[in-house]
Amino acid sequence: MGGRAEPSRRGTLGWMTTRRQPQEHQRSAPIACSLAETDLANRQDRWRQLWQRAAVDAVTTSNGLQLLFRATPGVEGELRQLAELERDCCAFADWSVRARGKDLLLDVTAPTEQGITAVQAMFGKLRSEVETASG
Repeated sequence: MGGRAEPSRRGTLGWMTTRRQPQEHQRSAPIACSLAETDLANRQDRWRQLWQRAAVDAVTTSNGLQLLFRATPGVEGELRQLAELERDCCAFADWSVRARGKDLLLDVTAPTEQGITAVQAMFGKLRSEVETASG
């Protein structure tokens, strides 16, 4: 299990929504996304649009990352729906969505070093794409 995780070409944005301790299937789930290429492109586009519309900040944590979004109309529903969808395709990570003041916090974590690396890479790619497009 040691070594650096290589992000899957098919899975660059994958999350789950739950506040529980990692399930055994999360610990043994492959660090990959099960979405077909077209579905992945559509999912990435939804994350990109949400990020552009409402992102406040992204912070790397010791076990993943935290993303902060403005709680403007429609954002919470879209955030929760996307996180729920990610549960099916990327079972190696754990997602938690909660209100924090007037914002929404998405906490994405993984129980393994490879999973943490993959989680952190997912939004690193999204952040750079959005910054490039808007810069």
